[in-house]
Amino acid sequence: MHGTDIQKSGGEALARPSDSEDLSTTASTLCALPNQPDPVAFKQAMDQIRRRRKYFFATVIAYMPAMWLANKISPTFRSMAITFSIWVVVLFITALYSALARCPRCGHYFHMNGMSLLYLRRCLHCQNHINAS
Repeated sequence: MHGTDIQKSGGEALARPSDSEDLSTTASTLCALPNQPDPVAFKQAMDQIRRRRKYFFATVIAYMPAMWLANKISPTFRSMAITFSIWVVVLFITALYSALARCPRCGHYFHMNGMSLLYLRRCLHCQNHINAS
C-alpha cells in the first residue's frame, strides 16, 4: 500500500498512516462501514425496518381471511376479483415500502441486492441482523 505501513500484530494486519498522510483521509478509507450513526438513530432506523417488515408480512397473512370474508359476504367472481385486486395493490405498496428501507449500518437497501428482493433476517450487504439494536 502506498502511504501506509503494514504491521502484523497477533495475526492481524494493521494499517498505520505514515507521517505525511492526513489522519482524517486515512480513517475514512480504512473504515469498512462508513455510516455509523449514534445508537439512538441506529435503533430508530432498525425499528423502522422491523415495522415495515411487519406491514408486509401482515398483508401476506391477511390474504386468506380477506378472501374468506369476501366469499362469505358476496360469493361472486366479481367480488372475489375486486378483493384480490385490492390485496395485490396493498401487497405491492407494502413490499415496495419495506424493500426501500436502508440499513443504518452500511447505507444500502436492507432487503435488496441488485434486483433481488429477499426478506432475510440480515442485511444483504453488511450482515446486520434484524434484531440488532
